[in-house]
Amino acid sequence: MEYKRPSKMNNRGFTLVELIVVLVILAILAALLVPALLGYIDKAKNAQILLNAKNLMNATQAELSLLYAQNGSSLKKDESIIPGTSKPTGKGDCDATNTDFAKKVLETADLTGDDAPYCFMIAVGRNCNITNNKITLHDKYTVYYALYIEKEDSPHMYFYGGDWSEENPRYKNKKNDIFDQNNMVVSGPWKGKHIQYYSIANKYDKPITDVGYWRWLKREDEP
Repeated sequence: MEYKRPSKMNNRGFTLVELIVVLVILAILAALLVPALLGYIDKAKNAQILLNAKNLMNATQAELSLLYAQNGSSLKKDESIIPGTSKPTGKGDCDATNTDFAKKVLETADLTGDDAPYCFMIAVGRNCNITNNKITLHDKYTVYYALYIEKEDSPHMYFYGGDWSEENPRYKNKKNDIFDQNNMVVSGPWKGKHIQYYSIANKYDKPITDVGYWRWLKREDEP
């Protein structure tokens, strides 16, 4: 059989124009796929943040239920429902960070040390005598509203009405929809009841009891 040498045409490589076309196509694909990929990554991160928030909420409510069973019947007026808080109930925001309660909650949710949230606060029924206050003993140990911030630059997660959302329901319609200036609930299932705030975790440079700075962390798009 006669051997035929391959022609030079069959051995030629890609031309510069062909390489440029391939690179352009790859660049277009990258421009289309990278934003979608980043979006998936953000969704995954937010899903993990929400999971941590729910776990922390469950741990908090479980510990409050235990306190209710142990101390509910002996709770006194203006006495904090969480032992060790730096400010008594009925006087404004209560700092419960670094209490045994907060430590137990964070340990149960496996959010301690560097994994501890940047901020976590809850609102329960207020433990003081107020005119027209409809709070029951059970309400004082029930979480009604919460804010969870995993890291300083993480999205804010709000708990209200049994659901979590990145939208602050306190200012849902650009106004104070949930609470009036006396922290009485003006809408929803707790309408007519007063609430009390407790901080469980706080890494801000100001104390949690600084109401003007801290009250649900107003953003620029809120009144």
